[in-house]
Amino acid sequence: MKNTVLLLVVLAFLVGDTAFAKTNIGLRGIGPRAGFVDPDHGDGAITLGVVADMGTWTENLPWEMALTWWSAGEDVGAYERSFTDIAYRNSVYYMFEVGKNLYVYPGAGLAVHFLNSSVEGPGNYDRDESDTELALMFLGGFQFPIANRWRGQTELQLDFGDAEQTNVQIDFIYDLGR
Repeated sequence: MKNTVLLLVVLAFLVGDTAFAKTNIGLRGIGPRAGFVDPDHGDGAITLGVVADMGTWTENLPWEMALTWWSAGEDVGAYERSFTDIAYRNSVYYMFEVGKNLYVYPGAGLAVHFLNSSVEGPGNYDRDESDTELALMFLGGFQFPIANRWRGQTELQLDFGDAEQTNVQIDFIYDLGR
């Protein structure tokens, strides 16, 4: 996986100004993210976070960064287990206009998951483990205007790797007007 990321970075530099001649990179909007996550271990949970519109690489190719969090727990006999995931996500998607200011998009990206699991039980049993995992994301969704400088996004996101999960989320992004 690390070789694939390195290859993509090198390829982006080799392509250079030809492919990205009309870049508009920088913080363009920011807002809250909320949704539901179904991880490969444990039950589903509410996910919360913040999303940043980082501009466009070309006309219809936006770049987005997000920081998300979810936590879930369950009782297994006399033991209590809990899982927490804080993820830093980078994604790029291609916008297709399907109506006036209504867009549909497929996309992909990478996520770094900071995972924690803990188990507590009788007799002062307390076990805590942390791990960091890289995941490949595939996503798709709709973007639509809400009001004035606000727009919304609904999205389905699939994370593949050791931190496999499915996310359904909605974003509310405030345009910073840059």
